[in-house]
Amino acid sequence: MNTNSSDKTESRWQKTPVANLVRHVQSGNYYARIRVRGKLIWKSLKTDRISVAKLRPGDFHKEERQRAAAHTAVARGKMTFRAAVETYRERLKGNYALKERSKTYRQERIAALLKSWPDLEQTDVSQISQTDCLTWAARFGQKGSPSAFNNTVGTLRLILDIAVEAGARYDNPATHIKRKKIRQKLLHLPSQENFPELVKALRDGDGGWAERCADLVEFLAYSGCRKGEAARVQGVHCDLPPAPVEVGHTARAPLRIVG
Repeated sequence: MNTNSSDKTESRWQKTPVANLVRHVQSGNYYARIRVRGKLIWKSLKTDRISVAKLRPGDFHKEERQRAAAHTAVARGKMTFRAAVETYRERLKGNYALKERSKTYRQERIAALLKSWPDLEQTDVSQISQTDCLTWAARFGQKGSPSAFNNTVGTLRLILDIAVEAGARYDNPATHIKRKKIRQKLLHLPSQENFPELVKALRDGDGGWAERCADLVEFLAYSGCRKGEAARVQGVHCDLPPAPVEVGHTARAPLRIVG
């Protein structure tokens, strides 16, 4: 038996007077640990204050026991919609192919679904019928945009796919919901010849933000950046030439983005 390795592991952790709560010696942060179904599960409580740390393990233990109970129920062929949602959220969190904004939007669609379908969380997935899904869709479709409707329906299908995968039901009743048609907006964009006039109108506008608004419009147009990308651009990313001599508002040096 390798006692040296065991001693090193033990020396990294310090026991506390609170059950299932230990302190990492090097960082000083506290961790909760619990054994569920024979597996030891750890979670950082992200604090080095024991007064705060001892208040947090309760929720962690409750969540892990509920998750274990859900897995047990699935093994017996039963699954609530809440259990399917929790599995979907775990997969969503671990899906590194999705951007954080996409993950947040999916969470928003889950919230909209649960709010618009009372008692859905407690329902056994095997009891959700095609009629139930169509009735909800008819009600939910009267509110919001076609895009929000389609993405909420898509989220419902993904969650129920988990129930099918787990063997809690045979088919996915949400596949019968038809998507709403999204009509493309007709954009009236200025021509290349009219664009300078648009920028000048913005720059000559009233208010202290007129110059900045005009600068932003020019930057977006000439750089090809979207608003989110432009928000992350800093001065070090740009090749800024010496400031030109100002002659009215038209003498502006061109901006070139580096890399």
